[in-house]
Amino acid sequence: MASTVHTAPSAGPYLIHGSAELTMVDRPALVGRDRELCLALRALHPSTGPGGVLIVGAPGVGKTRLGEEIVAAASSSGDPGGGPAAEDRSAEGALPAVPRATAHHVEHLTPWGVRAAAQRLLRAASRRPRILWVDDAHLVPPDGLESLRELVHQRQARLLLAVTADEVPAHFPPLWKDQHLVRVDLGPLDVLSTRRLASALLDHQLTQPSVVRLATMSAGNPLLLRELVRAALAQNLLVQDDSQAWRLGSGVPGSRALRELVARRLSPLSDDCRQVLELIALAEPAPLHVLEKIAPADTLLALEDQGLLRVPDPRGHRTGQDGSSVTVAHPYLGHVLRQSVAPLRRRHYLRTWAAALPPLDARRPVDRVRLTQWHLDAGDIPEQGLLLDSVAQALRDHDVPTAVRLAAAAWDAHPTAAAAELNARAMFAAAAFQDLHDFVAKVGLGHPEHATLLAPVEARAYLVEGRYEEADRVARELADGQCVALAAVTAFLRGRFSDALHHAEGVCRDHTAPYWMEAGLIAMGSLCRLGRPHDALDLYADLRERRDLRGVPAPGEPSLPFGEDSLEEMHALALLGVGRLEDAETVLTGEYRRVTQRSCVRVDAQRGLALGIALQERGRVRDALPHFAFTPAYQVGWQPWHAKARIHSALAHSSLPPTPHGQVADRLDDLEGGFYGAELAVARAWQAHRRGDQDVATGLLHAAGDAALDDGRYADAVLVFHELARLGLPAHPAVDRDIPLQGAFLRGRLHLARAVSSGDVKQLGQACRVLADAGALLYAAEGYAELARLQRRCGKDRAATASTAQARSLLAQCGEVATPPLHFLGETAALSPRERTVARLAAQGLTDKEIAGQLVVSPRTVSNTLYRIYQKVGASDRRHLRRLLSS
Repeated sequence: MASTVHTAPSAGPYLIHGSAELTMVDRPALVGRDRELCLALRALHPSTGPGGVLIVGAPGVGKTRLGEEIVAAASSSGDPGGGPAAEDRSAEGALPAVPRATAHHVEHLTPWGVRAAAQRLLRAASRRPRILWVDDAHLVPPDGLESLRELVHQRQARLLLAVTADEVPAHFPPLWKDQHLVRVDLGPLDVLSTRRLASALLDHQLTQPSVVRLATMSAGNPLLLRELVRAALAQNLLVQDDSQAWRLGSGVPGSRALRELVARRLSPLSDDCRQVLELIALAEPAPLHVLEKIAPADTLLALEDQGLLRVPDPRGHRTGQDGSSVTVAHPYLGHVLRQSVAPLRRRHYLRTWAAALPPLDARRPVDRVRLTQWHLDAGDIPEQGLLLDSVAQALRDHDVPTAVRLAAAAWDAHPTAAAAELNARAMFAAAAFQDLHDFVAKVGLGHPEHATLLAPVEARAYLVEGRYEEADRVARELADGQCVALAAVTAFLRGRFSDALHHAEGVCRDHTAPYWMEAGLIAMGSLCRLGRPHDALDLYADLRERRDLRGVPAPGEPSLPFGEDSLEEMHALALLGVGRLEDAETVLTGEYRRVTQRSCVRVDAQRGLALGIALQERGRVRDALPHFAFTPAYQVGWQPWHAKARIHSALAHSSLPPTPHGQVADRLDDLEGGFYGAELAVARAWQAHRRGDQDVATGLLHAAGDAALDDGRYADAVLVFHELARLGLPAHPAVDRDIPLQGAFLRGRLHLARAVSSGDVKQLGQACRVLADAGALLYAAEGYAELARLQRRCGKDRAATASTAQARSLLAQCGEVATPPLHFLGETAALSPRERTVARLAAQGLTDKEIAGQLVVSPRTVSNTLYRIYQKVGASDRRHLRRLLSS
């Protein structure tokens, strides 16, 4: 659908449901355009860039919004991290570094005012950096284009122009070919960015399946997406569920503009073409080899000629492969067609498809699932074996909504033990725990013989809800083998990794045990936390070999917290431990991309959380942050994972530059220790340190270190020792103890903590190199910053300068960070710990009186301390101090 959707400006539509109100966010944060934004800012830099930027894209892809963001960033202090636009992006990720520059003066011109403004600038010959921002520049008259060309040639001003892709004026191509303008081609948003925008438009209150539907309908076009959200609100298509989240009903949003757009595409069709298009829409992606049997060839050719079908190029498939499929050209058209088909015609179409598929034993698993859904949509009851196989396949594919629907149908039609177990697993995968407990109780009353199959699922549900006593109660009813497997999961989630490893190893060795893969993953995770990542990698190789030999996984395994599909996630955790951080990021990026492209509900957040932690360890804090921001549209649904996301979000925010009147920190007071206990202590310590309460921070970390050593959690102990060094706090008494550790990364962090504590320059330099080689860019940069200070105190100024340069080189790959070791990087006058604390609090925007209250000193003492700090670091005021902290 290449036509433009014209919408009127809106103050923000809203919907009231009971006492709840849902409002459309008028201007959410920019998503999915960081690369283009960075490219444009570099091009507009007055000393290094060419003459300007030309934004080219189809209608509705966001050319105007991108131009406005560029203007906001360029007209601020020249630092892309500043200004209101940057604040809007703070939750989405950072921009890559761009050169700082003097703020530009921006003139926003209409296409018809270009000539006069350009002539004025040519006569004035001003030296002040200036940007001319012209939206819809394809409407500029010819004489105005000539004036713009003259401005570019004389470099009197920078140009920021936005044009529609198929209306680029003939005078423009030479400008970017001669490198006077940088052309920025703007396509549709990618899948993940479209979903983020769909969620943000409704303030992240929409459920994930609803976000996926809206994003799919829009095909990555932001303007169309806004119109769909506006129409859904106006038509009351959004309803609130029991969890207080909002979901999109079965209807298709439609406004007058959208209806007119659809009518222009569908009205000219003949009845035969319309019917074939409906047939395809109901089954899309429709298998091409089947479609060619049930639809006339001339009708298919006519639809393709009119641009209403998307047909794959057969050259992309091997000979004889039946993987080709056909879809309606635009997803929104497909949704409208499916909605408009009358019930009897729908039954006829679906039965036509079901009859045309190959024999049951020759069908692909995905075709079996689709056939089952077609039977249900047509009002037919599928055969029991087909129905149960389809539920299992949907669980393996992480298609949770389909699994829930098919599992409920299986239980209603065939109330067998297998159907009960699959229904419980589907509820578990959807995190519908209350429904699961109610279902187990109901089955226990009506079919007590099925209760033993449901007990393991219910016990794991209690575990991921954090209800350990109820889990223990159910576990007492399990057989010995199942009880041991559950004990491993329980011990792991409670942070008792030695016990978890003991239980898991016994189950994992038994190849016939139903939960051997789950036990293997528990063992891998426990080994990593015990400081044995190399052993975890060896176990990974064994588990992978056994999985490949066995073939198809057990039906319910993907719904488990540690199911077979989590093997690569645990593999990445082990890679982090041995110091292969880049490899871990690569593994998790691939896993995350795979599940997001397939719209895997819940699993996208689970993989995203793991990827965010890997990015955080690498030092790319801003890139990690979006993966920790769980919403109804992006969540695991299991309490331990949500707690871990909150902890790492708090850690990430603590590592960012201080901002006045920043967001209120999540105090994490409602969380208790578990398998994330060490990280929780670290996050609370960072928050206390940022408030200036160093004694509390020290106490938290020393207690966490003691607990880790007592339990043999040596990786956790190293984490605590290293964090004490990063925060400049007194070292743990056991930092020099001989700790059994595997992997360069863990040993490098431990040696860095020891070197900072003892002031050993040689050991610190070696630790920095180890961390840099491992890919821990931020940790290595912090180490080099500390090394520079030690070298300067020893009078080795040349070596200190080299270490500072190394730290800055590593930081350039991290993005925006500001941790205590990096404050005043390259300083020649050392600050005392108290001066550093006062400087950090002042940079956060606290007044002298507020700082005095936190540090229990007088405001005059704070004022005098700030004066000394200003003298030492050359700062003029708090704003300047804030820049120096993050420089």
